[in-house]
Amino acid sequence: MSFLGEIKRRKIFQVAAVYAVVAWLLIQIVATVEAPLRLPDWFDTMVILLLAIGFPVTLIISWAFNLTPEGLVREGNGDAPGSSRGRKIEHVLFGVLALAVVFLFTDNYVLDEGDETVALTTTSSPMEPTAENFDTQSVQDVLPNSIAVLPFENLSPNPDNAYFAAGIHESTLNRLGKISGLIVLSRTSVLQYEENRPSIPEIAKALNVAMIMEGSVRYANGRVLITAQLIEGRSDAHLWSEEFNKELTDVFAVQAEVARQIAHNMKLQLLPEEQARVESRPTESAVAYAHYLHALSLPNPVFFPEFWPAHVDSLNKSIRADPAFADAYALLARIHYARPSNRQQAVDYARQAIELDPTVGLAYNVIAMRDRYYYDRQDEARANFERAIELSPNDPDVLIESARQLAEQSGEYGAAIEVSERAIVIDSSDIRSQINIGLLYMRAGDLEAAAEHQQRLIEMVPGAYNGYLDLATTQYRLGDQVAATQNLDRAVTIMSSGATFRTDYIAYLYGLLGEPENVEALLERHGAPMDDPQSEAWET
Repeated sequence: MSFLGEIKRRKIFQVAAVYAVVAWLLIQIVATVEAPLRLPDWFDTMVILLLAIGFPVTLIISWAFNLTPEGLVREGNGDAPGSSRGRKIEHVLFGVLALAVVFLFTDNYVLDEGDETVALTTTSSPMEPTAENFDTQSVQDVLPNSIAVLPFENLSPNPDNAYFAAGIHESTLNRLGKISGLIVLSRTSVLQYEENRPSIPEIAKALNVAMIMEGSVRYANGRVLITAQLIEGRSDAHLWSEEFNKELTDVFAVQAEVARQIAHNMKLQLLPEEQARVESRPTESAVAYAHYLHALSLPNPVFFPEFWPAHVDSLNKSIRADPAFADAYALLARIHYARPSNRQQAVDYARQAIELDPTVGLAYNVIAMRDRYYYDRQDEARANFERAIELSPNDPDVLIESARQLAEQSGEYGAAIEVSERAIVIDSSDIRSQINIGLLYMRAGDLEAAAEHQQRLIEMVPGAYNGYLDLATTQYRLGDQVAATQNLDRAVTIMSSGATFRTDYIAYLYGLLGEPENVEALLERHGAPMDDPQSEAWET
């Protein structure tokens, strides 16, 4: 008998078919239970590898042995293989196929309908995807690997502890922001949903993100009760939920678990150094961390200088409680750098942060800005900016300053615009990002795109003189002198005395527009210009 005939006689093809169907069914079951059982990312890979190894082994056993009523016997020692063996294999095959059909039906029609009842109760009302709220175009526009972490609901019984929810929210964002493959929207981008929260699909569509995370925080008697749940944005499908009752300094373990779940559900593979940063414990002092959370909960003193003393006070208390708390030093460095007279002190704090923890990206950003603006150490500045982005790829401050350095020192406008676009995605409300990218497009020669971003800045902040001034420059270069003069007049009208370092440029632009009388009025109003090498909007 030929070799092919022998294969047919021993029913090798039927055995292979049974094995393939069983293997497929096992893979589907593993994929279904992997997330609920929180199995490691490598588990499904291991199952597939073992099944692949088992395939040739099964065929060899099928060739060498015969299935009889007495069990497996070596070929030639029992009844000759024939119709009895073939019918048994066919029965097995039909049985497995029936199981596969049942599994597919259950997975697609039963489990999907029951998923909504599994998760914890949320503050939003579920909304099923329909033709009205779930269109193909919106799915295609979703930012890849993006997540918005909504403000945590404060459930603390003591009103004085309300800042814990805001502080832990910001701290969680900072922890997730260390993952390079993830786009994490900033806190200011999601604050609009702190009250009167719409449905999850509506939020996801408005923010253009793939995932939404929401939760609550309750702090009392030194313990924190945190609930968290991860939701697929457009379908409102609940992917993971958990409740944690921890000591305050164990919040870091909670944040690490949240990061792992997000990476798992987005199929992101964390780099070893990212895994280490996500799982790190910045402090073992509950007092130090509480003061740090209070500082994080306050408005940014760069935009709200009245909160500057409260920031400094909280961070100084944090450092006194734990002199090795690198994150507190880094945040103190950022806050001090916002004041020109404190910038050397800011650099000192940044260096101390790096000495305590070389993975604090914010500290490298402060040193890079000092090197770039005040010492013209452009090579050192670029290296520090690159290190800052590597460690904090979702920090708008880091992205904005790096983009400026790329454009001004290297002329790499394409790369600078790309970095700025990421900053805008992360925090669309940051006016610095809009100023930055408008100027980048203008310098790159794309005047229409520049005007679009400058107009958007004016719409965001009608009192931002930068927007009118930069738009006037773009309109002059586009040849629209009337509109340029009107916007330059608006800039001068709302410009505060703190921005008089730009009067020389404004006077120059008035001259180009043929308005010498406005130059005289400008100088009479604001006097001689002051020079600051680090203006919020570069000289154009």
